Amino acid sequence: MDIGATLLDDVVSKIVQIPGSRTFTVSVIVSQPRKSPASVFPYAPNVHEAEVYIQDILALVAEDIHVEGMNGVDQESVPGLEMPTREAVYVSAVELVLYTLPKTSSAIVYVSKVDSTGQGKRPSPTKTLVLALLEHITKRWFGANITNDEGKAERSGWNIWVHLFARAQNQYLFPASIEFPGKKVLSDVGLVKWWKGVLDQFTDTISSQSLASIPENRILSYVTVPGLTSLEVNQFLPKRPAGLIGPEWLIGNPYSNTSTLFPMDVQPPCSISQLIPYFPDDPKARLIDEIANTTSKASATIVSEPRRKKRKLDSGEKELDGQAQGPEAEETTLDFVQTVSAEEFWERMDGRQECRLGTVAFFVVYVDQSASSLGAVAGGKEVKSAKRAEVAPGMMKKISTMLDSADFGTIEKAARSTKLLQEAIKALAGGSLDITEGIATKSDGRVSEVENLSEETLVKFITRSIQVNNPEPAPKAEVAVPTPVVTVLTARKKKKPTST
Repeated sequence: MDIGATLLDDVVSKIVQIPGSRTFTVSVIVSQPRKSPASVFPYAPNVHEAEVYIQDILALVAEDIHVEGMNGVDQESVPGLEMPTREAVYVSAVELVLYTLPKTSSAIVYVSKVDSTGQGKRPSPTKTLVLALLEHITKRWFGANITNDEGKAERSGWNIWVHLFARAQNQYLFPASIEFPGKKVLSDVGLVKWWKGVLDQFTDTISSQSLASIPENRILSYVTVPGLTSLEVNQFLPKRPAGLIGPEWLIGNPYSNTSTLFPMDVQPPCSISQLIPYFPDDPKARLIDEIANTTSKASATIVSEPRRKKRKLDSGEKELDGQAQGPEAEETTLDFVQTVSAEEFWERMDGRQECRLGTVAFFVVYVDQSASSLGAVAGGKEVKSAKRAEVAPGMMKKISTMLDSADFGTIEKAARSTKLLQEAIKALAGGSLDITEGIATKSDGRVSEVENLSEETLVKFITRSIQVNNPEPAPKAEVAVPTPVVTVLTARKKKKPTST
């Protein structure tokens, strides 16, 4: 990664390495942080006193492809046809939710949705897009700043938690895309293998970078497949490709690791309300809600201490008087979601209908970037906090709503939907947005300036078209299938006894 590169810069630097001669338009939109303490640990004690910020991130990749005319006629076969023969069509999209918890210097990256339309050339840029986003957020936004000649981390990096669950579905972000014949939906097992390959490459990259590389023993990777035993999960998980470094995968979850400090400033053993994050459209969140709403609750009547009157002094201050107003009884509800352990939670997950037969897999990657774990870094180069452009949450919601109402069932429909969305993104130009540097907290040195979004700023931070001219990918070698040997069995006739 280049020093000082924006998120869009790093994504583009990865996309240009994709094989083939292709034209892409890459768009990355980040919302301004908003304080939302109850969004990720809603049942934790005193959660409303916690400092939690949430941001939405949407990344889209469009590719210029041949589009047939609206009447079904191949445009290239009609001379003089004025309609363009190639148009941009979205082929990949990733939606992330970022939770920032300054008290423990922790950031939770939830990979909410990943989708493709199958309408571009092969290979698809989806995997490249996911990797570029995760690497940039981990290293640029929350990595350690190295400023001295010895290569010591002057500013401690933040601990990163990457969460996702893999469940095969027809479509996540591109409506009606399953109607396109070229879209291939992976099976449940195929999707688990795909995500393991992506995260293997992610941990390899952040372990081997020359700037603030992270020791392998400070990265923990977990996979949980409810309904399957550890032996069954190991049987279908692919091995790490040769040449990639990184931690071995642990079958299970991190919530029994007593040496790990979790984002809510707790260490196991403690309840799920402080350990397991609550994400949108997540099976774990549904079970947490179910426990909170259906577990029997006990009501207790607590008699508080007598409330004392306050009397006003001449100075204007108030002093508590010893005279009591009388005992006050108040009704309270003991919420037993705080008493459920992580072990019991995952036992319940095994029995849930939506998780049966190993149809859902949960991945967690924990990256410890504290200065004590990084130590000295070769080179001693300066790593500055990357600047980023942040749009108002309302604008992000508008673009997400447009995407939800689009139609990607055919290439022609996808081209029209892509054009409308790209126009909405370009319409950000002329408005205003925050150009920020630093992490969203109420007390640190976060630098933020409001800037009119010119065309130059738009290309630098939000959307950019690129031309890729690389060798075509090598064709996959066809595996010769041996002709099966058929053995024909014939019934043996019983010999007749000879007459004497």
